[in-house]
Amino acid sequence: MQQEYKCFIAKRIKKKLNPLPVISQQSIDRHKYSDFVVSLSIELYLLLGCGMEKISVLLEYLNRRMQWGLEEIPCANSIGNWVKKSGYDIYKRTPNNSFGQRAAIIDESMMLGSEKMMLTLSMDAEKNNDQALCGSDVNIIDISVSDQWNSTKIKHIFTEIEEKTKTKPVYVISDNDTKLKKSIREMGYCHIPDIGHTLALAVEKIYKKEPDFMDLSAALSAVKIREVMRPASYLLPPRQRAIARFLNLSESIDWGIGVLKNDSKLTEEEQKVFGFVKTHQGLIYELHEVFTKVNTVLKRIKNNGISKKEAKGCIKMLQTKSTKSVRVQKVMELIRNYLQETSAKMITEKTVWHASSDIIESIFGTYKSRKSKNPLHGITAYVMLLPLLTKVNEDNRLTDVDCKETLERVFLKDLTDWKNKHLTENLAVKRQMKLAC
Repeated sequence: MQQEYKCFIAKRIKKKLNPLPVISQQSIDRHKYSDFVVSLSIELYLLLGCGMEKISVLLEYLNRRMQWGLEEIPCANSIGNWVKKSGYDIYKRTPNNSFGQRAAIIDESMMLGSEKMMLTLSMDAEKNNDQALCGSDVNIIDISVSDQWNSTKIKHIFTEIEEKTKTKPVYVISDNDTKLKKSIREMGYCHIPDIGHTLALAVEKIYKKEPDFMDLSAALSAVKIREVMRPASYLLPPRQRAIARFLNLSESIDWGIGVLKNDSKLTEEEQKVFGFVKTHQGLIYELHEVFTKVNTVLKRIKNNGISKKEAKGCIKMLQTKSTKSVRVQKVMELIRNYLQETSAKMITEKTVWHASSDIIESIFGTYKSRKSKNPLHGITAYVMLLPLLTKVNEDNRLTDVDCKETLERVFLKDLTDWKNKHLTENLAVKRQMKLAC
């Protein structure tokens, strides 16, 4: 241990702070770098979002600044291999009893070039805390890639999982995608519709084709295009999702409420630009009432889970301060139907299950933000980042990953074999070969 590091620890002890862990310098078979360098590189990539090249530069700086005495700094390619090997090791050693009294979440990723990834998670079937699911609560039980998914292919995934785990999930959470619902039904599983998608669909069903709503949607889209380079651009409404836009429509409604309440603060020009908000204030306040109740139900079910008791509590809440709006009443009725039908699937009065697939959306989002911006690359072996995400605890620390054992256990050939078996041809490479001079 270097003198500067010793002084740093001494100062922490003097201030009655917990001492930093001793830097491990264990060698790794077939590798020139110690487990400290490997684990630090993986954590920088995973927790801080640094790219491989930046990590190499940062390690060079820390080596010089902290006087670690490293004779050589790992290159970006080596760091990338360490990340992929670590994720692969976690993925392959997922316990065989992952579905024993456990549930599953399955979903298909979108907007990944010509490929679509089907991801399956497993977690404890019984919800035993008052917090929404986080990455450390789940295991990634299957990663499958195809250019097109149908119910037959999805059933094949479930069959392979059953063969591997020797058991069936207690229930499966998914959105309301037709092929997912069909495959779950034909496998004989209990289906729990994701509450976020289901409640958004309830709002969409009632309002989507209403003339006043269509006018408001058109006005919101138009103002974002028209005013983007003008003085009022700082007040533009939030961006909506291109697909399933009703999932974040409440943000636009909250924006509209803010404009209405602060109209006197706007300049004459700004009042003119956002005059459509006043024109549609009746609808905006109506939707605000809808989303206030929707978001209350979402928060309760995501944190507390779905149970007969929780469903009754939510239904009672929906009935309070009943509105005169027929449309609001219809939305509330659809939500009540979902709560009643879903809670009826509970085994006992004390059964509490999960009902949200937000965690899989979060995992997808992290991968999409880290993957190549070139859609032709599609899904690469860096998808092995996903299992690593499940090992980040509440303190944002990587746990249950022994870099020395992992790198000694996993070979590059293992990654190559998995990639050749499960991933499709890289279109960027195909394009390069076709257009080679």
